[in-house]
Amino acid sequence: MGAGEGSGGQAVGSVEVRYTPTAADFREARAAWTRHTAEGRRGRRNMYVVASGATVSAGLLALVGGVALLPAVLLAALALLMFTMPRRRVRRVTRMAADKGEFRVLLDGQGVVVSSEESVTQLAWAEQRYFLETPGLFLLMGGDEETRVLTLLPKRGIADVRELCELIDRHATALVPD
Repeated sequence: MGAGEGSGGQAVGSVEVRYTPTAADFREARAAWTRHTAEGRRGRRNMYVVASGATVSAGLLALVGGVALLPAVLLAALALLMFTMPRRRVRRVTRMAADKGEFRVLLDGQGVVVSSEESVTQLAWAEQRYFLETPGLFLLMGGDEETRVLTLLPKRGIADVRELCELIDRHATALVPD
């Protein structure tokens, strides 16, 4: 079967994905984005540098004792805050998405239309040039590898994942881990 052909040798015209986002979707998307994009890897590295620096500084200040105990506690709190920040972001995004109800994403040769109870967003394929595939989702990303995830497509939201894969593959470039 050639690229872009459906099960009967026909080109896939359009695919609809319907889903209500979950925290697990956002965790999986964030983990994939962090591992497979330059911006994600840079952010993770920066978080570890700041958190480990704060932890080492807190330890050194604690060794001094006395007056330096308060700054040591504050630096330890900063390190803890840095490590919990991604989890808090996922919770915030999950709450925002839950307020919008079910999402309906229509993909075709022209691009992607994402609609919810509150809004409709149309994106041409030029705005969704890259994608990542994980065991549970497809992530469409715009611009270049430096941009954030724009469209989340859980595989549970469609009956024929193969058609979705073929359509995305025809219009976007897969990001391959370095």
